[in-house]
Amino acid sequence: MRKTTTEEIEINAEAFAELCGAIATLGSGIMVERLLRELCTPTECVDMAKRWRLVGELIRGKTQRAVASELGLSLCKITRGARYVKAPDSTLASLARIHQGGRRRPNAHGRDSRKS
Repeated sequence: MRKTTTEEIEINAEAFAELCGAIATLGSGIMVERLLRELCTPTECVDMAKRWRLVGELIRGKTQRAVASELGLSLCKITRGARYVKAPDSTLASLARIHQGGRRRPNAHGRDSRKS
């Protein structure tokens, strides 16, 4: 797989931000799904779904090795997901907790609204 260069990231940053803003206006999961299926290859959609599943499994307490085995992912990919699960400001982990049965809900600033 070809590595994306810093120059490519910088050149496309504005378009990516514009895409994110457009996605935010769609208003429904069905519309987001349709867009992602039009924009991404089936393999890219499967990869995103696996990343989503791995975060949920880690939040539910499965070990990294068990998740890697179950989803057929490398431990490197699982470790990357685990970093997001542990990060207190992770949007991905906050969203997964809300939508996959977790208990912590972020406040308007993306932080856990419970007192520790």
